[in-house]
Amino acid sequence: MDNAILNDPFLLAKKHLLELTRGLPSGTVPISVIQDLSSIYPNWPVWPDMALSDLIGPPNVRLKEVDLRWLHRFRTTIALLGWLSAQLGGPKGGPSALSLIVERAPILGHRGWGKVSAGGSCRILTTADGQIAANLPRVEDQLSVAAWLDAPIEGADWASIERAVQQVTSLELLSRAKLLGMPISIVGETKTPSGFEYNIGKEIQLKRRPKVVDLSSMWAGPLCSWYLMRCGAEVTKIESILRPEKQRNQPDIFYQRLNQGKEIILLDFSSSREVKRLRNIIRRSDIIIEGSRPRALEHLGIEAKEEVERGAIWCSITGYGRRRNPHRVGFGDDAAAGANLLAEVNGSLWFMGDAIADPITGATAATLVLGYWLGCSSALLDLGLSPTAALYSQGLLSRASSF
Repeated sequence: MDNAILNDPFLLAKKHLLELTRGLPSGTVPISVIQDLSSIYPNWPVWPDMALSDLIGPPNVRLKEVDLRWLHRFRTTIALLGWLSAQLGGPKGGPSALSLIVERAPILGHRGWGKVSAGGSCRILTTADGQIAANLPRVEDQLSVAAWLDAPIEGADWASIERAVQQVTSLELLSRAKLLGMPISIVGETKTPSGFEYNIGKEIQLKRRPKVVDLSSMWAGPLCSWYLMRCGAEVTKIESILRPEKQRNQPDIFYQRLNQGKEIILLDFSSSREVKRLRNIIRRSDIIIEGSRPRALEHLGIEAKEEVERGAIWCSITGYGRRRNPHRVGFGDDAAAGANLLAEVNGSLWFMGDAIADPITGATAATLVLGYWLGCSSALLDLGLSPTAALYSQGLLSRASSF
């Protein structure tokens, strides 16, 4: 990227907004608005900020400076999100970019630990030829470690895992992880330009209160539908009766933060009657948000392309992209590492934030969906956590220095 752009807050914000809005229907966001939004933040984000400081690096280390150009891009996205919301009759204000990134950590008791993620399940590890981010957030991930490393290692025995991965190349470890469905990434593997993919459908006219069905879970998807709800959309959140998200993700306060005001429907996806009900809900919806493998939905008789052709906005949020990596599993920390959305401190790589790719992708998805809603067009949006994180990092590590 041109150094003149990298070193100018206005030019960097403008370039980012032009990239973000390139797929929207012509005229949805006038160039005058992009100019105005790019001028909102004439200076780079200030360091240190106490909330973010607690989520970069161990407790006993103070950083003198951190490159926060990725945060500058994100707060510009939030400015656009606010503008789109206001055009649709919703509130212009709302959570700041920084608050979105740091809000979950105090609720869950998370803080930064350097090479260990705030939540503790992901670590930066050195391999035979590079570095990977290994994430073991689920029981099934921990049970797969022995097969992944071809060694008698049980669960999250990180000392043994660290020794084992040093004998294997990063690409081989990633290849094995993909077969096992484990969330592993090679640091910096997600190249730019990356961002998101889209296929524009046909011209539509959404109702003032469009119906949204949210099939996603965790953070990014529910955050996206929360923004749509603020603009007047009627949101129905679908969960599996066998794995209700409210019970899987504690504490309850964060679940309520994302989902209060939505209609929650529990369905048994093994029941043909319940699946038929799901298809009917989707067919009556104007906007669909999901985070599933395409084949899983197709098995239920649900085709994204058909819904877009009838006039719906379909937003898919996965780890590494619906089209490019439909079967690959990814979560916020490993996805961010894959995009180089990490701090480099004296030669060491540290996580930034708490599963940072999640809130960044959720807010970006909301921005795009609102854009197509305002632009009166159906569309198939394909956002991966890692490709979206790369839109903000631009593949560059955040250089930092300690006192």
